[in-house]
Amino acid sequence: MSSALEFGKRGLVEEYLEPSLVKKTFKNAMRLIFGENGSRILELHLRRFLGKDPYEALYEDPRLLCDGLRAFFGPGARGLLIVLAKTLIRESGMQGLTPSQIIEILESGDHELKTHFFAILCSSQRRAGGGIR
Repeated sequence: MSSALEFGKRGLVEEYLEPSLVKKTFKNAMRLIFGENGSRILELHLRRFLGKDPYEALYEDPRLLCDGLRAFFGPGARGLLIVLAKTLIRESGMQGLTPSQIIEILESGDHELKTHFFAILCSSQRRAGGGIR
């Protein structure tokens, strides 16, 4: 019985997921933080470090992006993650999560937590009419 409920819950969460929206939201947040040129330079470095598009890596396993940011910024990556989480909250109108909780989810490696967070982000983006520009 519980496995049917879990599958149903998982199906509802996955229904809200839109990978392209997650990637666009993070990309636009980086643009707001670093500007167009700064974010492109960072993306280039992350692409070299990760061996793939940084937003694709983020969607697959957010820890990869966190690792790439740490490799580039060192201890300053934590501050960037805080600013990134605050930007996501502010621009998407996301409620119920703090920046610390978002960072914890991104760094956790927990697939289910990541999936739920991305579903919340997508839902918030849709409610906000796209949210981040």
